[in-house]
Amino acid sequence: MELHITQVPGWVSISFALLFISIPPLLIANAAKAALGLHSPEEGKLRHRQILIFYVGYLLVVGAIALTGFFAVEGLPPRILVTTTLPLVLFYFLVIRRKDWFKTTLHHISLEQLVFIHLFRLVGAYFLLVEAYGALPRGFAYVGGTGDILTAVFAIPVILLLRREAKIVRPLTWAWNIFGLLDITSVLVSAMVSTRLAMDGQALGVAQFGTFPFAWIPAFAPATIIFLHVITFQKLQMTKAAKMAV
Repeated sequence: MELHITQVPGWVSISFALLFISIPPLLIANAAKAALGLHSPEEGKLRHRQILIFYVGYLLVVGAIALTGFFAVEGLPPRILVTTTLPLVLFYFLVIRRKDWFKTTLHHISLEQLVFIHLFRLVGAYFLLVEAYGALPRGFAYVGGTGDILTAVFAIPVILLLRREAKIVRPLTWAWNIFGLLDITSVLVSAMVSTRLAMDGQALGVAQFGTFPFAWIPAFAPATIIFLHVITFQKLQMTKAAKMAV
């Protein structure tokens, strides 16, 4: 059976796979552990393990399916979005968000910790790398790669100002969060446009993001990033209400 592996040099795929299966899950698990640890250190450790097991298991399953070529087809809506992104979004909002442990986590987690997770979006550099080797359309790669890199880079001053509790930090965090959400939305729209052009035979499509290991990006990032931005808006409202109550 032919294995559907992204058509880039091996070092690109290997470095991406090692980074992506470790750093994003660890950032999320560590943030949850630190927040829950303020309530119950034991529960924090438990959820840390469960989050890591879930994400690593999820990515391994997606990776195995991607190797078969199931996702690597040009169609609207993209198959990988329907079979991975959408279910993960529903899982976050309809299951995870209702869990008591998540509500406790959201109560205790800081804005700084939420913003810090987005540093994993430096992985956007791989959009540009994959495009450089001719496996992605330039427009899509530049929209996705540049936006994610900027979101991650701009997260750094936001984090530093949150630590200092600077007066400007709340509107700055709102602006950063809106920018990050618009970025991931633009990536999804760009993927749709690129797919339509590919179906019409007018341009290269994004089917390579349905192969291993880069299928992990659409399977994990859009749903997770959207959820993180939504709960960051919620946390901003919570902290505002808490300050007004003092």
